Amino acid sequence: MIKKIKKHLINNIKNNYKFYLGLIFILLLFIIKLDYYIYSPGSLVDLTDRIEVENSYDSSGSFNLTYVTARPGNIANILLSKIIPSWDLVDLDSVRVENESEEDIVSRDKVYLKETSYDAIIAAFNAANMKYSIDSIDLTITFVYDLANTNLKVGDIIRKINNVEINTFDELRKEIEKYKEKDKITLEVLRHDKLIECYSVLQKEKDRLIIGVTLAELKNITTNPKVNYIFKDNESGSSRGLMCALDIYNKITEFDLTKGKIISGTGSIDENGKVGPIDGVKYKLLGAVKNNADIFIVPSKNYEEAIKLKNKYNYNIEIIEADTLTNVIEKLK
Repeated sequence: MIKKIKKHLINNIKNNYKFYLGLIFILLLFIIKLDYYIYSPGSLVDLTDRIEVENSYDSSGSFNLTYVTARPGNIANILLSKIIPSWDLVDLDSVRVENESEEDIVSRDKVYLKETSYDAIIAAFNAANMKYSIDSIDLTITFVYDLANTNLKVGDIIRKINNVEINTFDELRKEIEKYKEKDKITLEVLRHDKLIECYSVLQKEKDRLIIGVTLAELKNITTNPKVNYIFKDNESGSSRGLMCALDIYNKITEFDLTKGKIISGTGSIDENGKVGPIDGVKYKLLGAVKNNADIFIVPSKNYEEAIKLKNKYNYNIEIIEADTLTNVIEKLK
C-alpha cells in the first residue's frame, strides 16, 4: 500500500514538475523577507469610537488619524514598489537606531504610542482648564545603546536601583550620581507584567554617568470625566498625539470644533501642548485626500512640504499648520 502511494506521488511530481516549481517560486516571493519596508498611503482612523470619554459632548463631524501603510519587504512587494508610483522602498536601516532589531523597533514604537496618548490627555485637559491628577509614572526604556553593558530591554519599566525606589528620570539621575564609573548596579524592572532583576555597569560620557539607555516617562492619569483609549495590536508610534488631544478636547468641551467636517491630521504632542514633527507626510496627506477629508492638520516643520504636495497635485483639501494645541483649537473655532 505504502509502495503504491509512493509510486503515485513520484509519478505525479514527474508529470507536474513545472506546476510544483512554479508554486514553490511563487511561495518564495512572499516568504523570503529582505531588510526593507514598503511605505504607501494609509487611510483614516475615526477617533469617534476609539477614544471613550464619559458623558462626552456630541460631534457633528469627526477627528481622524492618518497613517502610513508599512508592508513587509518580501520579494513580491519589492517588485510591486517598482511598478506602483505611491509605493516606496525604504531600507530598514533608515528607521533603525544603531543595530537594534526589528522587534526592538516595534517595542519602542509601542512605548511612544503610550507616551503620546497620556500626554494628549494632559494637553487636552490643560487647554480646557480642567483638573486631572498624575497618580504614578512608569520610567520606561525606549532604546538600549550598543555601548551599554546591561541586560535591560526596550519596554522595561524601572522600579528600583539597588533597592531604592525610582519613579522619575530626575530620581534616577540623582541615584546614579551616588556611584562611580564601572560600578555595577542592580535594577528591579517590570517586564511583561513580571518583576525581574537586571544589571547595568555604569559608564561615563561627557562627564556624566550613564546606564546606556534612553527613557520615557509614561504617566498614569486620573481624570474626570474618565478617558479610555481603544488601541489595536498593530498600532504604534507617537504621530497620533495631536489628533487624540483634539478629539479629547472636543469631547470634554461644549463647542464642536468639527462643525460637521471630516478633520484629519498628524503630529506628536507633549504634555504642554507643543506639536512635534513627524515622518511620512506625503503618504498621510494622500490617504486623507483619497478618503475625502475636508481638513488636514500638519506640524509646522512639515507644513511647507504638505503645501507643496497640495499645489503640485492640486489636492482639494484645506491644510492647517499646527505649532501648539491651543493655536489649532483657535484656528478650528
